[in-house]
Amino acid sequence: MKTANAMGLYTIVTGKEGPCIPLADKVYRDVHPGHPEEVLAVAKAENIDAIATSCNDMGLESVGYCCEQLNLTGLSHASAKAASNKLLMKDLLVTNGVRTAHYFNIHNLEELRNAVKELSFPVILKATDLQGSRGICIVREVSSLETSYNEVMSLTCKDYCIIEEFIEGTEFGAQAFVFDGEVLFVLPHGDETIMCKTAVPIGHYMPYKMNEELAADVDGQARNAIKSLGLNNCAVNIDFIERDNKAYIIELTGRGGANGLTDITGLYFGLNYYEMIIVTALGKDPREVFAKRTVIPLAAKSEMIKSSQSGIVRSISIPHFENTEINLFIHNGDEVRSFTNSNDAIGEVFVKSNTVEECKVIIDNVIDNLNIELQ
Repeated sequence: MKTANAMGLYTIVTGKEGPCIPLADKVYRDVHPGHPEEVLAVAKAENIDAIATSCNDMGLESVGYCCEQLNLTGLSHASAKAASNKLLMKDLLVTNGVRTAHYFNIHNLEELRNAVKELSFPVILKATDLQGSRGICIVREVSSLETSYNEVMSLTCKDYCIIEEFIEGTEFGAQAFVFDGEVLFVLPHGDETIMCKTAVPIGHYMPYKMNEELAADVDGQARNAIKSLGLNNCAVNIDFIERDNKAYIIELTGRGGANGLTDITGLYFGLNYYEMIIVTALGKDPREVFAKRTVIPLAAKSEMIKSSQSGIVRSISIPHFENTEINLFIHNGDEVRSFTNSNDAIGEVFVKSNTVEECKVIIDNVIDNLNIELQ
């Protein structure tokens, strides 16, 4: 939104809350970004030139629907639906030969018990319509299977979920961009996670070092997955896990990555990555922006700011560091929850430097000097 404003664009937002609302020229608070028909009605009424989202899947299907109905540039409605539903996504990945975990679609406890016979513990139960690690449970023994299933089903809006094999390995990810059928880049990044009910990403960094064989496999799997979902004219966020020097795709979606990933992609390349997203949505060529990237990228890192306690914010003191951006989601009087998933994050910090190690030192100093008092 800041980038769109700096480009002189008139900006419209749907939704009741969020950091974009104070920055918009016009807000439709009663229109849910996840309801395509409602968003389309606004788009028609405002005679929009472009529609975009980033870092959140909630409005992705609405973006695809409006692009299709209004002949705007962006991902198709079918691609947006597939990227927003883990079952549709897995079906397309498997059909097109993309390497991913073995899985089953589950509607009830009987199907769950039958599926477990085909898998070995631990297994993963996943809601198909949620993000930010919500509705995902690692189940390590049969005694907790039914409880975990009931928990996942209580969170999803669907009448099913999926169960899949648990792949022991190293989690990482990649950012990519596709325009007019051409994948402009696949940029792997490292992920830092903590274990809650599943591994929750709390930070990301670039570059991510890997051997040539794995790097080639990551690039190939990413491009095949993008093609499998029909993603086009959009940023792409991909989650991987590596086992035995082979890359497995966990999931992917047609928008820039959350938790600072879109920001540090720009820092890494030395450009405004949000500008690439907006330029594409306007029907222009993002390769003109991408051509301005630095020849030798620096390192970049992001990390969530989280709280180990719940409470009401009494005061905030923010430090200042060079080459660093701190983005807090909270203000005095807001409620803070003890961290269990990315929806509990209270902010994020982005930094660039010469190496990932230097970035880590700077971020640690920032978080150590950030004072948030709760009551």
